Amino acid sequence: MKNKDNSSQSNSAVERALTILELIAAKRNPVSLAEISQELGIAKSTSHRIMEALKNKGFIEQVEDTEKYQVGLKAIEVGVSSLTKWNLVDIVTPYLRQLALDLNETAFLAVYDKGEVVYLYKAEANQSVRTTADLGTRKPIHSTGLGKAIVSTFHLEEVDHVLTEKGMPKFTEKTIIDPKQYIEELSKVRKNGYSMDDEEAEVGLTCIAVPIFNYTGRAIAAISVAGPTERMIKNKETIIESLKKVNGYVSNRLGFVPSMRQNM
Repeated sequence: MKNKDNSSQSNSAVERALTILELIAAKRNPVSLAEISQELGIAKSTSHRIMEALKNKGFIEQVEDTEKYQVGLKAIEVGVSSLTKWNLVDIVTPYLRQLALDLNETAFLAVYDKGEVVYLYKAEANQSVRTTADLGTRKPIHSTGLGKAIVSTFHLEEVDHVLTEKGMPKFTEKTIIDPKQYIEELSKVRKNGYSMDDEEAEVGLTCIAVPIFNYTGRAIAAISVAGPTERMIKNKETIIESLKKVNGYVSNRLGFVPSMRQNM
């Protein structure tokens, strides 16, 4: 009987956690602990305990400088099968599919989270490329074109903090492991409007990426095309032009106006 009671309590806690997560996900704006407790009829102490567990696991996150909560990226990683319901992915998907079709290379979408990039979508072409970048995978900012594209729009102090915290592990002979050299690389990205991973993450694989901006003028994601180095270098200019066109279409749909652009 005791085991049955424990099981019931455990199920109740899980149900409450999922209910809280669903409520936060359903809201257009971040919500507070008080709002959640009142709407669900759950004591603040109970809600707080459950929400701390969800936050520690990355399923929800506290909005900076506020006491309100929103859905975290871990929930998106776990729910890869339903990613098309997420607005950004829904908008980008048809463009990436067309990009992969036009260039006959693999196209990716990724976002930034806690010093890393998280891969959210991949559009494959006939010439599919073997890569460790599966959906939901996290990669460092210093060795990926996607990472460079996004953080090139950040303040240098923020980039330096990430490099110090995460380190700069070497994956290939071409991986940039010197912070000063990396900062210089970001300067080139800001000037040129695109970034490159020149076999810095995987030998034989080159990636070209551009950032995606939203209505705030900040880069919230990046898209890229990746393939064997020889093909990528041969078609570099065409790939860059195509990526920039998609960047324009998607950023515009997210409410971005070029005059808003912060650092890039």
